[in-house]
Amino acid sequence: MPRTSAVVAALLLLAAPAFAASEPYVPTDDGAVLERVAPRAAEAAALRALNAQRRVLARHPDDLSQAIAYARKAIELGRAEADPRYHGYAESALAPWLALGDPPPTVRLLRATLRQQRHDFTGALADLDALIGSHPDDLQARLTRATVLMVQGRPAEALADCNALLNARSNLLAAAVCVTSVRSLDGHAAAATQALSAALDESPASTPGERIWALTALAEMLTRQGQPAAAETRFRAALALLAASGEHDPYLLTAWADFLLAGHRAAEALAITRDQTRIDNLLLRHALAQSALGDPGLADSLAQLDARFTEAGLRGDSAVHLREEALFTLKLKRDPARALDFAMRNWQSQREPADARLLLETALAAQQAAAVQPVLDWMTRTGIEDAELHALAAKLKAGSR
Repeated sequence: MPRTSAVVAALLLLAAPAFAASEPYVPTDDGAVLERVAPRAAEAAALRALNAQRRVLARHPDDLSQAIAYARKAIELGRAEADPRYHGYAESALAPWLALGDPPPTVRLLRATLRQQRHDFTGALADLDALIGSHPDDLQARLTRATVLMVQGRPAEALADCNALLNARSNLLAAAVCVTSVRSLDGHAAAATQALSAALDESPASTPGERIWALTALAEMLTRQGQPAAAETRFRAALALLAASGEHDPYLLTAWADFLLAGHRAAEALAITRDQTRIDNLLLRHALAQSALGDPGLADSLAQLDARFTEAGLRGDSAVHLREEALFTLKLKRDPARALDFAMRNWQSQREPADARLLLETALAAQQAAAVQPVLDWMTRTGIEDAELHALAAKLKAGSR
């Protein structure tokens, strides 16, 4: 059997009803939005391109194709810079069509993407369900729906969309990340890791953004399996590709910073976040590293974080930052009771391993073992293989006796 066929066969064996985790959203075709460049020169070039498209749209405000082109560029830049203002620009450009009860399919997909970014998962799923109902072969819509469903803790439904990606055979790597992300959390972590590694080997033509996505997913799987050395190898491969390609991926940088902080490597975390503090998640990791090192710049970082969380609340974006605000309140404000409230509210909409870990940690610090029963039920139901989660759960159970 050819090697690629063997990889597909392995994925097909994995593609059975299961529970899942979500991974960073990455497109499956050349026309979709990708995360781009971090360097300032490249960011400036992207902004110039966006402004040029805005001028075209200003001359033709009723031209749907121009509005879509502008919205895609704005979403792309918003993702690359983790800046929600650009999502607002996209919404403004598409406003006449977003208001329609039955917008054109491309607009509906963009609206779902914007709703997903705001953590309006119910609204995003309504759009995606309608779109896939009328266009079942829309693979980008299926990948987006799988991502949202996995974030919400609805893995069996997510896997159905992953299977559609796999059956289409249009992008092996995208299908592999989707399927293995599901199966890595339901007692099949080793097989999922092997399948994704093989898919990476057999997808040399995949885009840098896709490979960074897959490498990050694989590194996180290995971390959950208690294999930090192997995880670091994959993280470093993703970071090398990031540097070589000019891509910018805040998700990867955040995951790498978390990996370093968990390994008590705060000095390295400080170094990689120093020039990224315009991004809220990375400013938070920078502050965590400063706290661990006794860095005198911590007070300024804390003031910035306070201001940004306040600003997010005024914008109505509090739900987007519940995970980060819980972490900030627990680790830096040292207020476990308030952090627990944030973590419990976050768990209502997001049920990924990081959310489970955060709720367990805050409950342990607040000495509120009863608060974590939903997470313990989720762990039992999924069969997740995560040494850190199980260690935290054991501590909570022991403390409640």
